[in-house]
Amino acid sequence: MLRMDDSEDEEEERNLGKPEGTKKGKLRVKMEGEASSLREKMEQMMKAREELTTKTLETKLLITENKKEVKLAQVEAKREEAKRKADLEERMIKLKEAKVWKELMVEEKEHMMMSKKDMDQEQLQWWKDYKEDIAERKRIFHGASSTLRGDTPMSGGGDGSVEDSATGNNGGA
Repeated sequence: MLRMDDSEDEEEERNLGKPEGTKKGKLRVKMEGEASSLREKMEQMMKAREELTTKTLETKLLITENKKEVKLAQVEAKREEAKRKADLEERMIKLKEAKVWKELMVEEKEHMMMSKKDMDQEQLQWWKDYKEDIAERKRIFHGASSTLRGDTPMSGGGDGSVEDSATGNNGGA
C-alpha cells in the first residue's frame, strides 16, 4: 500500500502545473461552455424576434386605426358634400319657384289692369272667372304664409279679396 501512496504523490507532482481532467473532460467542459453560449444567443435571438414581432403588430394596429380614421373622415366629407349639394338644390328650387311666382304675379297684374270696356259678354265672364281664380289663389297663399308666420286671419292685412279698380266692386263679395 505504500507503493500506491507513493505513486499517487508522484502523479500529483507530475501533474502539478497541468490542468485537471482528461482530454474528454476538457472537451466536455468546452462543449458545455459553447452550448451554454449558444443557448444564451438563441434566447437573445428569440427575445429579439418576439420584440420585433410585437413592434410589427403594434405598427400594423396603428396603421389600421389610421386607415379607419381616414375612411371615417372621407365618409364624413362625403356626407357634408351631399348635404351641401342638397342645400344648394333646395335653394335653386326656391329661386325657380320665386321666379315662377313673380311671373304669375306679373301675369295676374296684367289681367287685373285690362280694360273691360271693349269686352263682349263672353270675354267679360272669362275675365271675372280668372279674377276669382286669382283672388282664391291669393287667399290660399295668404293663409299658407300666415300660418307659417304664426299670423291669424284676424291679424290684419285685409280679407284677401281683390278690388276691381274699374268698377269699385270687391272681387270676393
